[in-house]
Order: sequence, then structure tokens, then C-alpha cells
Amino acid sequence: MEEEVELPLPTEKLAVDPGREGGEQELAKDELQQRGYCVLGGYMSPVNDAYKKEGLLSAAHRIRLCELACESSSFVMGDRWEAMQKGYQRTLTVLSRIRNALCKDGLADGGSLKVMLLCGSDLLESFSIPGVWIPDQIRTICKDFGVICIRREGKDVEKIYNIQQRDTERMQGNND
Repeated sequence: MEEEVELPLPTEKLAVDPGREGGEQELAKDELQQRGYCVLGGYMSPVNDAYKKEGLLSAAHRIRLCELACESSSFVMGDRWEAMQKGYQRTLTVLSRIRNALCKDGLADGGSLKVMLLCGSDLLESFSIPGVWIPDQIRTICKDFGVICIRREGKDVEKIYNIQQRDTERMQGNND
């Protein structure tokens, strides 16, 4: 097993004051607040170079792009941890690390904290491609964390969701 590279979770933009409001419009944040959630912050976590996606810029470049993208946000931070590890990290590992760090540092109450994956409908669609995701991890991400999906041009989110529901029900039926 490869040794983990230790990096602290950025916290400088966290809304530890629940009444704090950021000035800019943020699609996912606004939607969550309308649904009654208190958004503490957001993280951009560039994938590790070991992901080996064709055309993927180096981790150093992706980290810098995330830093630049986060400059104009009052609550989104870049987290270099995933990109700096010695190997590829699964999404569930990254979400768990964020949740554990926030609770360990006393910045959030584990009983009420919900760390969610924000993704595009293209990534959500990949949940149903055999061999891309580990089914148990998809279930854990959806059940224990949560997924917020931004619609991508040409992607039918309702159809993707219905396929996911059908596949989940079928998998649960096989385990009974």
C-alpha cells in the first residue's frame, strides 16, 4: 500500500458563521440553501495524474487552474491532496477525507454534516457504465454523502437518474 501524502484540508473560506452569505451567485450553493441546507464551503479536488485520462493536463497545471478558479469565490477552495497523492484516489476516499477532516478539526458536527459530490451529468452518467465505478461505492456516495448534479448540454438527467434507480433496485434485489 502506498504511503499517503499529508496535506491539511483548506479551511480559510468555510462559513463557520451559519448566517454568513457570499455575495456571488453560485448555482449549486443557491439550490442547496433553498432546500434548507447551510453551505459551509466547497472544494475543487483535481484528480491524480495516475487517473491516466487522455488529454489530462498535469496535476501541477490542474492545481493552478483550480486555484485561479477559486480566487473569485467566497466559499470554494482548491484542495491539492488528491492530486498530490502517490496514486489514484477514488471519489469515496476524497469525500470521506473531507468529512473526517472537518469533524476532527471541530469545524463541523459529524451528526449534521453532509459532504456532497458536485458533478456534471456526464460524470453522473458514468455511474451506470460497467467497470467504471465500484457499485458499493456508488451506493455509499449516494446514500451517505449525496450527489448534486449540474445538467450538461445533451444529457438527460432524468433518464440517467431513472436508469440509476432501476440498477440500484435490481442490485438490492439480488442481495436479498
